[in-house]
Amino acid sequence: LGMCEERIQNLESIGFKWGKEHVSKQQSWVEMFEELKLFKTIHGHSDVPQKCAANPKLGIWVNTQRTGYRYFKAGNKQTCRGMCEE
Repeated sequence: LGMCEERIQNLESIGFKWGKEHVSKQQSWVEMFEELKLFKTIHGHSDVPQKCAANPKLGIWVNTQRTGYRYFKAGNKQTCRGMCEE
């Protein structure tokens, strides 16, 4: 069963998403930072575990920030993982 224009229109008419919407790295970073601020408000700290059951995506993001910070402090800006946009 192939894809045709009619099927595409039917899927899109109900809000079907074809894949990840393009979100800039900066926008994504800001959104995750807002989630971190909310986590801190709720829990009283920002020490999000890497495997955070309540918000797995936030746990991974925080771990990525920590890794990026270590690279940045070591002077390895090539792999600072988005710590600084240039």
